[in-house]
Amino acid sequence: MPMRPPRHTVGPALAAVLVLLLAKGVAAEPKYVGWPKVEASRDLREIKEKLRESGQFDDVATAFLTETVLPQIELEENRQLIERTRRRIREVLLAELPDDKTHNEMARRIAEFMAARARDEQADMVVRVNAILLVGELRARDAKPWPEAARMLAAAAADGSLPAAVRIAALAGVAKQVEKGASDEALAAARPAVASILEEPRTPDAGPERDWLDGRAIQLAALVQRPAPPKLAAALAALLGDEARPIDLRVRAAAALGETAAATSQLDAAAAVESIRKLAIAALETEEQAAVKRRFEEQYRRGGGPAPGMAAGGGFEGLPPPPQADTAAISSLACRRAAWRLYTLGTAISAGEGKAGLVTLLGDNAEPAKELAKQLVAEAFVIDERPEEAAVLDALDILRPPAPGEKKAARQPKPAESPAAPKPDAEPNASPFENPFK
Repeated sequence: MPMRPPRHTVGPALAAVLVLLLAKGVAAEPKYVGWPKVEASRDLREIKEKLRESGQFDDVATAFLTETVLPQIELEENRQLIERTRRRIREVLLAELPDDKTHNEMARRIAEFMAARARDEQADMVVRVNAILLVGELRARDAKPWPEAARMLAAAAADGSLPAAVRIAALAGVAKQVEKGASDEALAAARPAVASILEEPRTPDAGPERDWLDGRAIQLAALVQRPAPPKLAAALAALLGDEARPIDLRVRAAAALGETAAATSQLDAAAAVESIRKLAIAALETEEQAAVKRRFEEQYRRGGGPAPGMAAGGGFEGLPPPPQADTAAISSLACRRAAWRLYTLGTAISAGEGKAGLVTLLGDNAEPAKELAKQLVAEAFVIDERPEEAAVLDALDILRPPAPGEKKAARQPKPAESPAAPKPDAEPNASPFENPFK
């Protein structure tokens, strides 16, 4: 009886791999491994020469780009110098091209390859981040940001399914597009991305990277869309009033709201002003509570009082006394931060006669808001001139509502001279104070 040949079976895992490879195609091995070899290669020189002469991407040039040059971003051999590799890919490939058409085609090929790598869940995170950074670094022939990159960057920044690191890198590219003479195409792409980020619900496991993403989106909101549409204004107002979010993030939301809100924004301006008043008090109370905690910790460290055998001066017999606790438990830097917060909140309500601010939406009911704005700005200048704990606590005492039956004597601090107008390239929402906490 003839014997049957043995049956060779393929396990489920291997079968899945084979199906995936057949569906996607097996990537060709790079001809050169390591960016220095690519840059020094005769192949690259010949392809660049052909492009300079004809401006046409033939099959040889296309294969070399997609199989050898662009994959260098993800090779382990380039990992230690990935930032330089990223820069040189852009500089070498986009240099000396004959016309705008060829330049744009090269930039498009780079951008599409890198955008795909940034979304590749199998790629290392360092590769994904550097890939999307490279998209944001592409330049047009006039050295301005390449406008067609805005669409890819905005899509990645607004995609909640992508890792936060990739979204942050993408939004940084959007910011470059907007802040360096954005084209209409870049602005059109940035608007929905910024709104989407700010309207996106915050998940319980969101970390500080989400706060950075929101903070950058807030800064861009005032640049890409004025006046703010109702949904964007509502998102900014919600962030302003969210006590679970960081104070500085809420302050920036107030500033953006003051700059962008208009009658068409359908904003409850009175509620926003009340949120600002509460935020100003909360910001100062945070400093007060931190000071109490520092003093308690210092007292605990020192033992709460003199120990047996200690000399009257605080030290043991024959030894110098220990250093005394710092009586200024709110540092000068914290005072300057408090001044910046109060000033920014005050100008969000009213930036002055004829200027933007929430008071422009209050009509005949604007006077109390104007008074609050003046008080916040005045206290900011007092703290900035005298960055001491007492100034912060005095401001808190003034801004806190009186207890039932309590009467407070109004203090009218002398405001400092108005700050000079910010330079045209100043950061959005910048205050007159040299703020180290941005």
